[in-house]
Amino acid sequence: MILRQKKLKYDKAAEQILDAILSGSLGENLILPSEPELGRMLGIGLNTVRTALRKLETEGIIIKRHGRQSRINPKALRKQAAPIRRIAWVDTMRITQLNPIFFDIFRSISENTSARNVKLDYIPLNIEAVAENFFRKQHEYDGLILGEFNPPFLDRIARITHPNTVCVDCPRPGIPHCVKTDNYLGGQLAARALIDSGCRCPAVFGYAESIAPHYTPFRERLRGFLDYLEQAGLPPLTPERYLTIRSAEEEDHFSDFLKKRLPVLKKTDSIFSLTDKFAIDLLYSLQELGMRVPDDLAVIGFDGLSISRFVSPLLTTIRQPVEEIGHKTLEIVLNPTESKSYPEIIQIPPTLQPGETLNISNNYKQK
Repeated sequence: MILRQKKLKYDKAAEQILDAILSGSLGENLILPSEPELGRMLGIGLNTVRTALRKLETEGIIIKRHGRQSRINPKALRKQAAPIRRIAWVDTMRITQLNPIFFDIFRSISENTSARNVKLDYIPLNIEAVAENFFRKQHEYDGLILGEFNPPFLDRIARITHPNTVCVDCPRPGIPHCVKTDNYLGGQLAARALIDSGCRCPAVFGYAESIAPHYTPFRERLRGFLDYLEQAGLPPLTPERYLTIRSAEEEDHFSDFLKKRLPVLKKTDSIFSLTDKFAIDLLYSLQELGMRVPDDLAVIGFDGLSISRFVSPLLTTIRQPVEEIGHKTLEIVLNPTESKSYPEIIQIPPTLQPGETLNISNNYKQK
């Protein structure tokens, strides 16, 4: 993961240098500034500049000359100057409030665009001036990808009129295609994993529907989970076994929230958390309450976020196929003439990501 992030950083730096060359702001008489000067001009560290220049040299765009400043290859530059496709990722979330799964999907798409010589812009529609300018110029893009949209900005979706638009994770009204996780199947996989590990009295943990009424994946996961429990012959969950966050205050004081529900926790044997974030909060809060995971209480999450691999015990979770979602989304948006052949909603199956918060039996095999 660290190597992948470094590669993405160097690729972005190389793209930034190339954009500056193509715009005419670099390379007087085809000679680039010195490496330290280039770093200062573009706000890039010296080591990153050197790695990015090596990439551009490998691609034939520049010619490095030992002891002298690098030279631009005019023949390669003419090829690069040919029109490239431009797409935009559009959302309305502040970085501090971002649903982490959207970041992972954005990262996947960003890596794919870099490999395909496609320019990806990020457009935050929660900024009024940016939004108005974008609505006027949206058709200058070859396609749009919609990320997270939440109140009070949902009405801005109606002002997106670009015919080649795809949303990810959650269907949006008026948008022709959505690429998402099969959340219902993911809920079933979570229930099956708990049952196969011997759990018979699970609880569910997540947001109240009133907090995210327009975000359907949570409801789909819960429905899949409950349907599987019913098919397996387990009794319906009692109201007390729905551990539901109903306000920002409850989320901010999570340990207190959980402490009040300690009698319920002692009567259950497992928790299905509708997100990895809540599952990770659970791990540490349960330890503070003196409960051992998975010996006293099994926990399974949903997302497969990178951070789930860095907690102790290692989180068992349902991994969303973010790489596949990113690949399929880009495939649709870059082939608008074929978009009608794709279904309105494309669901990609998630997978169980084993960890240490659930004692899965050896005969468990993912179907």
